[in-house]
Parts: sequence; structure tokens; C-alpha cells
Amino acid sequence: MKKYAIALMCLFSVSAFAETYKGYPDIPGNAVGFATEVISYTPGKNVDSNRKVPERVLGEPTVYSTGNASLSLGSAGSMVVGFAPYAIKKSGTADADFYIYEVGIYESWDAYVSNDGNLWIKATAVFTEINPEPDSIVATRGSVIGYDVDVIDSTEDSFAYLKIVDTSLSSYTGSAGSDIDSIVITSAKALGTEIFVDTDSRNGKVYNLYQNDVTGAVGVKIINKDNVVSYVPFSTDDSLKAMALSLQGDFNCDDEKDINVLAARKSDNIHLNIIKQQNGTAIRTIDNSVIK
Repeated sequence: MKKYAIALMCLFSVSAFAETYKGYPDIPGNAVGFATEVISYTPGKNVDSNRKVPERVLGEPTVYSTGNASLSLGSAGSMVVGFAPYAIKKSGTADADFYIYEVGIYESWDAYVSNDGNLWIKATAVFTEINPEPDSIVATRGSVIGYDVDVIDSTEDSFAYLKIVDTSLSSYTGSAGSDIDSIVITSAKALGTEIFVDTDSRNGKVYNLYQNDVTGAVGVKIINKDNVVSYVPFSTDDSLKAMALSLQGDFNCDDEKDINVLAARKSDNIHLNIIKQQNGTAIRTIDNSVIK
């Protein structure tokens, strides 16, 4: 049952369908998760103690926005991270499903995925934007490599763990090996169950607003007339309470109805209208606490 309908004038622009972090190339997708836990860290040779803090890879890429030091793997070093309460999921496309962000000049590594931490499968890179510049550029630009797990020959549709192994064997004093800032997931499988809150339909598609009962993540599940399913995430954590869904308005004037989710921000109970295109591109968030 529809609870409301909102129509707004087309007075604002659309953000690009890409994830942007200071100092790094844009990636062609939306972040839906990050590394949340360090399972193991085995540093190689020639790494100073201030570069042996594995928790620095957790969360989004921040080195160029904060000025903090990154983690160094060291020559032939390695680490294993997890993404609970998510896992890297096959997206069914040829796009990358996760991206590794490295500070400064590209120093090579291999990436492996696993569900048990014992059997590791090498991932294939499908997106490469590296910084080959001399040391003078290190302070302002990093490198990004993206991997597609769909090409992995496995019956598993998702992977809980990622291992990164330095193959550069570089010998920079105090920071040898790959210098990892973050791992960004653009295709994730959430633990728990989708609890449906509201629904709408348009042009043969059904749009179901859900909230995950374990993670609290809010999103919209889209089912087209051929029963093909896609997802548009609106939050990756328990920060919002999903309330209602509408596809009544074309907010960016592209002749396609946009997804308008009404949610309450749990920290202050402010109600928000979060508006995205059907491909997941963010358009606008309207704070309903504003006073004219």
C-alpha cells in the first residue's frame, strides 16, 4: 500500500555513477562494504613498526584525506581480511566486485579469495589504474586494482575472506612491499534475511524496500518481468530505519522514474528522503528537519 507520493522540480544535478576517494582514480561502481576485520598479518622484510598496524586497512580509503600512514606488507608479506557481516558476491557481470587501494607508486600483489581460510583461489584483475610516477607524486596519488570473482571456477556465489600477498619484493626503507590503504566491495552478499517494508511497481518491474534483520542494511530489491533480480543499496549498516518507498518522480529529468526511499536516521530520528537512479547513482538526500 502506498503511503505517500512526492514530486519535486528538476532543479539539481546528478552525481556520477562512480565511487570517489581523495588521491585515487574513480571506480565504476558504488561501495557497498569494506574490510571489517583483520584475520592475519604476516609482514615481510624491511617494515618499520609504525607501518605494521593492520587495522589501518579497515573501512574506506583515508590516507590521502587524513595524512595517516598506511599499512606495508613488506617484501613477500601477506594479510587476510574479512568483511563480516558481508561477503564478496558474484555480481553476474564482467565488472569488478572488489577493489584494492594502494598508496603511491604501484607495487604488485596477488589477491586470493576463500570461504574457509584454507582453500584459496586466485582472483583475476579486470580494472587497473596504477601510479607509475616517481616518488615526488607518491604524496598525492595512489593506485587501484579491481577484481571480478564471477570468472572464478567455483560453485560458491560469494567469498568471506580475502588474502593479499606482496609480489613486488620492493625494498623501500621502512615501507617495503605493497602499501595497502583499503579494500572496497561493490558487490556484496549480506548475512541475515531481507525483511520487506514497502513495495511499488513500474513498467513491469517490482521494487521492494527491505531492511536486513542482521546487518540493518537498507536497500531496494528490483525484480524485472523476466524475474531477473538486481539490488540498489541505500545503507550498508544499521544507521537507518526503512519506512517507505516511491517511484513517483523523475528527479533528474532523464525520463526515468527514480527510487525515493523514506528512512529515519537512528542517531537523531531525523526523517530522510534518499533518492537514487535505478542504476544506483545517488541523486539527492532531503533532510526533513529543515525549516523554511
